[in-house]
Amino acid sequence: MNRIIFSLAVVSCFFMGLAGRPQSKPVLSLSLVEAQEYAFANNYDLKNSAYDVEIAKKIVKQNTSIGFPQIDGGIDYIDYLSVPVMVLPDELAQMFHTNTISFTEKYNATLRAKLTQLIYSGQYLVGLQTAKAYLETAKVKMVKDKMDVKDLVSEAYIGLLIVEESVKILDSTYLTVNQMLDDGKATLKQGLIEDIDVDQMELNRSNLEATLISTRSQGVIAYNYLKFLLGVNSTQEIRLKDNLAFFLKQVNKDVLVNQEFDVNRNIDYAILKKQEYLTLMQYKLAKTAYQPSLVGFLGIQENAQRGDWTFFNAYPWYKTVNWGITLSIPIWSSGSRKYSVDQARLNVEKMKVMDEKTQVQLQLQVETSKKDYNSAYLVFTNKQKGLEVSSKIYEKTFSKYRQGVSSSTDLNQKYSQFLASESDYIQSLYDLLKNSIKLTKLLEKV
Repeated sequence: MNRIIFSLAVVSCFFMGLAGRPQSKPVLSLSLVEAQEYAFANNYDLKNSAYDVEIAKKIVKQNTSIGFPQIDGGIDYIDYLSVPVMVLPDELAQMFHTNTISFTEKYNATLRAKLTQLIYSGQYLVGLQTAKAYLETAKVKMVKDKMDVKDLVSEAYIGLLIVEESVKILDSTYLTVNQMLDDGKATLKQGLIEDIDVDQMELNRSNLEATLISTRSQGVIAYNYLKFLLGVNSTQEIRLKDNLAFFLKQVNKDVLVNQEFDVNRNIDYAILKKQEYLTLMQYKLAKTAYQPSLVGFLGIQENAQRGDWTFFNAYPWYKTVNWGITLSIPIWSSGSRKYSVDQARLNVEKMKVMDEKTQVQLQLQVETSKKDYNSAYLVFTNKQKGLEVSSKIYEKTFSKYRQGVSSSTDLNQKYSQFLASESDYIQSLYDLLKNSIKLTKLLEKV
């Protein structure tokens, strides 16, 4: 029994310890597509874009409600500290035996309500169309923001993989350099090489260590930047599912370079067309200032006047009910309306120029991007072959060095050549994938 009680106590303490220990969050493993989807739901800028669309919807409803019946009410209360009087003519003064008379009680109250209905207003009709156009612009702008975030996540995702690949290569090279230094020290003891050769090896290792420290620091920055784009909590750990080989398999130079560009399906041009329409609506809105407006109304009012403060007693309240219409006709504004219309018309002309400029600009961007992508692809294939060749040269030279056939100077030269080839290869890989993302975005259709 004592053993059972002791065992239960131990188990209870174990589980209590687990309960009191903070639970770590599970690692968030993401492919590139999953990372983009995660950013669509959590990216800070996209959250604000969604709010912009909701605000635009409220603006449309606000403008629409102007054309619906409007009801206003109010209460007026006046307490005359000195009641106003009227001086009577002599004939009336003799009749009433007084020179003054008052038609106002000390206490006065008015209850009023008024219903108005907009019957016709050109500004209202055009303003409603403008609000709807603004909503459509906000929706297209959100599509563009999503495309931008998608590309930023792609670049950050691939950038982090590039840094991780660099660290792997440098780590592997560091092991070789360490081995070379150990062999050099052993050879120095045998008197087969000079101490300057060992010093050069130590210098190589020191430089490589500095490069590793810098590269790992870049990796931390790239990791945190990707988390920021995704909207991930700072304490949440993420892991990348895709690797560089996966992205290289997707690279197809001929498909991207030969793909036709349709400016009318480009997101930037689509946003420009929405802005053009908004500018045209502003022009139409300015012209409606010449049009009359018609408003109908229905008013109800009750008045009470008291010599004593007895408004809640049964004394009568006098009701007034009226209705009517108000026609407002603009006649003369000393040129103010004309100049407003002229400005709006000139803005429309400016947008036409901007339309032509944007089309030419986008065409040039696509042509330049295709050339950059094609060049990056050729450079990458060249650097890839160069890395393979420099790696073989370095390995053969290292083998000869260990056999005493090759000098340390020759080995150091091949080592520097190998490191340069590694750096060029990594940079060309990053340039290739980055240009691929840029060109894909330009050619993407909406």
